[in-house]
Amino acid sequence: YVPTPNEEVGSNGIEASWAGGTNGRVVLDRALPQIAQLLAFPNGVAYIVVVDDNFPEQIAQMMNEKYGVQVVPWLRRRARNEFLTILKMTPTREYRI
Repeated sequence: YVPTPNEEVGSNGIEASWAGGTNGRVVLDRALPQIAQLLAFPNGVAYIVVVDDNFPEQIAQMMNEKYGVQVVPWLRRRARNEFLTILKMTPTREYRI
C-alpha cells in the first residue's frame, strides 16, 4: 500500500511486503475486484488499510460504481509521518463477473 517505484512491486526483497507502486495502488487495484467478488451479499465485510497517498476517496467511488460495494472510513490514525485509514467494505448488491 506504500507508494514506491513500480520495479519494487513483486520483488523478492523485504520491500515486497509494502511496495505498492504508483500511488501505492498497483497491487491494491488488482485485488479490489477479487475483494468485491468474495464479499457475500448481504453480510460480507472486508477491511483494508490505506494511506492518504492511495486516494481512498477514489477507491470508495470505484468500488461503489463498479461493484456495488459501500466503502466507509472505519478508523483513522496517525503513524509518524502518515495517516492510516481502515476502510470498511460491505456489498450493497450481489456482484457477479
